[in-house]
Parts: sequence; structure tokens; C-alpha cells
Amino acid sequence: MQELNTRKFVGIDISEEAVQLSIYDEATEEMVEEFFPLQEKERDDYISSGIEYIHKYFECNELSWEDYSSVHFSMKDISAGSRETLKNVLPEEFVERFGVNIIGRFRAFVEYVFHQERVVWDRNTMLLEYQDNILRYILVESIYRSKQKAYRAVTQEVNLSEHGIVEGSDTLDQDFCKMIKQFLLKNPTHIIFLTGNGFEGNWMKRTLNCLCSGRRVFLGQNIYANGASLLGIRQTSLLEDGMILMQGPEMVQHAIGIVAAENGRQQYIPITAIGKEWFNTKGSIDIILDKSHKVDFFYRNHRDNEMEIASCEVKDLPKRPPKTTRMHVEVTFTSRLEGIIFLTDMGFGTMYPKTEKVTVFPFKLIS
Repeated sequence: MQELNTRKFVGIDISEEAVQLSIYDEATEEMVEEFFPLQEKERDDYISSGIEYIHKYFECNELSWEDYSSVHFSMKDISAGSRETLKNVLPEEFVERFGVNIIGRFRAFVEYVFHQERVVWDRNTMLLEYQDNILRYILVESIYRSKQKAYRAVTQEVNLSEHGIVEGSDTLDQDFCKMIKQFLLKNPTHIIFLTGNGFEGNWMKRTLNCLCSGRRVFLGQNIYANGASLLGIRQTSLLEDGMILMQGPEMVQHAIGIVAAENGRQQYIPITAIGKEWFNTKGSIDIILDKSHKVDFFYRNHRDNEMEIASCEVKDLPKRPPKTTRMHVEVTFTSRLEGIIFLTDMGFGTMYPKTEKVTVFPFKLIS
């Protein structure tokens, strides 16, 4: 019997502290995890150092990139400079095969949660990352919007020094325990994931008892790479219960679309969707102009459940009868709240040739 083709997905998380590698095998549903701390001298050029560790791991284990279906990167710093640096250090043949797929750590954790069994994501779930006396948390919680269930993911940082907590101090355990009790009263959760080198060592006794009181707690260092790896299966943006609102850094909260006649009825047709970072958000659609050369765009803010309308007038087109002008509409974001819509005249076959004239329509969204 011929062996069935199975897919394997790679997730790589890169930061100044370490590089994480996760490989998910869809056939066995198993995840292979590796964690490589970076030395002090490697941190000035940590992106190149991290990629070098990955290449060495593949060479030492005689692994071939040809055996993998996708590679996704998560990064602590997802600024334009860091994204460009990563692209430049990757081999050309690697980029041609996989592209450069980058997400933030916030989204990596949310994707990880929603790729688990329902018992994980259908109840409040939290990630606590403790590092450099900063506690960063990501909370995934169920909410109701207009009587429909939905899910919201939010993130925030807490400076522990403001709570009298000093990493490495003799009273760290009791101070941290006191703070976390109050924190969890305000942010109730059923499942907690712990990561970051602040949780390393044997200092947690009272703190661990507090965290585990009525909750399931998991400790691991490859959470972000795991989420990036699982993204190769599918992107999580909508469940049967409702939408997922990812209210994190760089995440787009607005969907952009048009209203058009479909099956004899006016319907809202999205061009872009929420659930990605702005630099990963784009979309396109072809429309037919009627008598008017005005195109109305609808900006739907899913966080606040509000809608804006902006009109774009397409000028200097050749005279044509109604419904004989096809426009290619392409939306691209330049930041979380700004972007550009390009409308290209594609004509209508040989009878009404295209001019390929481009109308540029910038947009700015209300947060």
C-alpha cells in the first residue's frame, strides 16, 4: 500500500534571549520542541544567530526543508527593521519555497490556544510571561456580543517593581504570591501557561500553590514557536460560536468591504478580515461600476461594533455604458489604522478595452 502523504509544519520564535523551534507532524499529532538560549555575544545580531542555530539543528539531525509544508516565524520585536533583517538573513531558496511569514508573539499564543481541544479555549485561558521583572499576560476570554458568544484576546504588561517585587530577592516567593492572588481575582481564569526565565529555578512554592488552586497550570518555553507551527494548519479567525477579537499590538480591528448586489439582494462583501497583524492584512476584489463612478467602502470596527462609510470617486475613465467597467480593488494596510486602496480600470473585454489607470484612495480608520 502506498504511504499517505502527511504534512509537517515548522514554527520558529526569535528573540534576544533565545530561539525556539517547534515541528508539528499532522499524521501523529506530535510536536517536537527545541530551545536554544543565546549567549551574550550573540545578542547584538540575535536574528542571524537564531537562524544559524536552526540551520545547524537541521544539519546535525539530517533534516531537509523539502519535507515541510510551511514555516512560520514569531518574533518578540515585529518592527519593520526586524522583519526586514529576518528576510535578508534567510537563504534565497528558503524564501522562494516558504516566503517570509512573520507573526507577533501575541498572535502566536492565541493561535496556539485555539488549536487545542475545546476545553482549553472555551474557558478563560491565560499566558504569564515573567522576565526582567516584567510580568506580561495574554488573556483569552469568552464574551457575549449582541447575545452571540465570541472570544476576546487582550494583553498587558505589569512592572513588578511597582508592587515591591524584586527578581532574585529572598522574599520573591511571598511577594509574588501576594500580587498574583490579587491579579487573578481581577482576571479570573481556568488554565494558565507559564513561560519566561523568571519562572525558572526552585523559588516558587507559595506562588505555585496559589496558581494551581482550582486551575490547570503548564510551564514551558516553546509556547510561541508551537503557535507559529500550528498556524501552518490553518489561521484561526472564526469559530462556530462566533468571532475571535485579537486586541493586541499591531492587530487589525477593522474589516474593509463593499455593499453589492448578490443573488438579487444587497449584501456586505468583505475585502479584508480581522485576525492578523496589519502588515499581514490585505485583500482584493473585482467590481462592476453602474451608472455612478463612485465606490463606497465600509469600514467595520469589530471591537466596538461600529461602521464607517467612505466614498471614492473614480475619475477620468473613458465613456462607457453602465456595467461595462470592471475595477480591480486592492486593499493594503500601512499601519494598524491606515492604508491605501488601489482601484485599477480593467475595462470590459475587447469591446471596452482596459486603461489600467489606477486611482489611489488612502484611508484612516477611527480606533
